[in-house]
Amino acid sequence: MVKENSIALLPLDNRPVSYLLPKQIADFSGINLILPERKYLGDLKCESDLAYLEKWLKDLSGIDSLIISLDDFVYGGLVQSRKHNNSLDELKSRAEHIKNTIHDTRYTIYGFSSIMRIPDYNSNEEEKDYWKDYGKKIFKWSELTHKIGNQSSREIPPDILTDYKAHREKNFAVNLQWLKLIHENCFEYLIFSCDDSGKYGVNVIEAEYIKKQIKNQNCSNCAKVISGTDEIPLVLLTKAILKKSEYKPSVSLYFNSTEGKNQIARYESNTIYNSVISQVETLGIEIKDFKDSDIVCFIHCADSVQGDHIFKIEPSDTKQNIDILIKKLERETRPFIIIDLAYANGAEPKLVEALLNSNISWDKLYAYSGWNTCANSTGSALATGVNRWISEKRKIFNEAAFKKCLLTRFLDDYAYQAKIRHEEITEEEVNKKMKPFVQRFSKLLDLKNPDVRFELPWQRAFEVEINY
Repeated sequence: MVKENSIALLPLDNRPVSYLLPKQIADFSGINLILPERKYLGDLKCESDLAYLEKWLKDLSGIDSLIISLDDFVYGGLVQSRKHNNSLDELKSRAEHIKNTIHDTRYTIYGFSSIMRIPDYNSNEEEKDYWKDYGKKIFKWSELTHKIGNQSSREIPPDILTDYKAHREKNFAVNLQWLKLIHENCFEYLIFSCDDSGKYGVNVIEAEYIKKQIKNQNCSNCAKVISGTDEIPLVLLTKAILKKSEYKPSVSLYFNSTEGKNQIARYESNTIYNSVISQVETLGIEIKDFKDSDIVCFIHCADSVQGDHIFKIEPSDTKQNIDILIKKLERETRPFIIIDLAYANGAEPKLVEALLNSNISWDKLYAYSGWNTCANSTGSALATGVNRWISEKRKIFNEAAFKKCLLTRFLDDYAYQAKIRHEEITEEEVNKKMKPFVQRFSKLLDLKNPDVRFELPWQRAFEVEINY
């Protein structure tokens, strides 16, 4: 027997944003979210247990929908999709095998697969070993290939460039196989995500090709290429809820900088404006004029290109933009969402401090997000806000669980990413330095002495895990 709002999710890996954030949204919105056991999912160094994942999928029953990371199913995780040594035949067999794993299901299936990124740095933490010496050179080769045409490179050893191109070709072939399976009614909706992209690159060429194939094959109603990756399961979770819900909110978009919204978002090939619009369109919700919408999305930008907390890049001065935004927020009586995009990789500290000293209606704040990329922040904020709105209409909203979700975003995006994170930080230091932030935001959100613990699950500074 199918339970209402019962959705299974196969995440990208075991990171907090992959595993815990979807659960937080489910907890406050009345979704019965079914997840595989976390210990079987991949991490920075190990792939997921593929045999376990296959059995988990076969044993699913009593659900409305399945959201599946195709990278996890085929490669064992997002990082492993960039580092594997599998042959094309092995990968295609694995991709084809998904039909047998989920055949004759009575639930709808939403899939997502990444277009492999090309990071502009020398580090092999999440890439093949040779990226520590040739990462920036491969990025430049990729950029020139897009701008000028097929390129050779004297700065990259031929065997390394050959290996890299062969790896991309294998992953690209698998993505084309997913597109083929749409015609076999395998997916209700399929997203190809441009993971950590730029304006130019071989990955952008691949994305444009897939876009053309989607259009030429008349699949635009069930497939899409979109920036981001980590937010995609949250967007698809929300899309699955919207499909079965009698309640569908409309949104309006308010950008506090015309110059800022037209800047290319960091780690993406689109402008901030187009990235935001793409996330809304993927959900399929209506955009209305400011005065007419159910939910208002306030998007905070700098007048310049985004800053970046990791690389210590400051945007242009945002004081005037923040003043404008705060005045708008203090007058707003409808539900609103704040998407904080002045920086990549963390919140705008001046904005959060202004919010803390403002007279906004905190009970009308349905979501806040300012983590990693524009697409990550936008998709997660929309998922949080829309699910709260729907769950309130259905009278199944859990306010206490929502406050913990909101507290997590402020503690992660602002306190950790923007204020205390550094390369050599330890869990002990994180727990010590986060205490005053926990106290301040808990008081603001009227959470009584929550027992909050912080961990570094992948033993690095990039992500923090916040447990209650």
